[in-house]
Amino acid sequence: MINKLTLMVGMLVLITLQGCVMPRTPFKAEQIKTDEAVVYLYRPESFISRGLHFSAIINDNKTVTPLINNAYIPIHVKAGAFKLKLQKNGFPKSTLDTITYDNLEAGKAYYLKAKPGLFGAYTLVKMSDTEGLAEISSTSYYQPQ
Repeated sequence: MINKLTLMVGMLVLITLQGCVMPRTPFKAEQIKTDEAVVYLYRPESFISRGLHFSAIINDNKTVTPLINNAYIPIHVKAGAFKLKLQKNGFPKSTLDTITYDNLEAGKAYYLKAKPGLFGAYTLVKMSDTEGLAEISSTSYYQPQ
């Protein structure tokens, strides 16, 4: 009886975990249109708040989700002013940090790191091209299904 119970629990765990497997691809630079910029929002590998998913609120009107652990999201925006709010998904939704750019240049890539902190806090950090590209290269793009 115990062996059957163990087998059933094991199969249930495998079925559950199968749903957690997410299609991911290594970092690949995006094609940027001449009138837009791309902001790469990334979250490095971290044990802190590992299971939480975040959303990015763009200019207070567009939501991009999910930003998971060790992943990135490419965000294509028109050149000019840009505001991004990092929000924790779930209940209650809460804003973790907000960052603005005064003037994104057309045709340029920007790197924005969601840096983990204590007690589930996250800070958005503008990264240089060199540092951002080096760090984001170890993350993957998660394609929601």
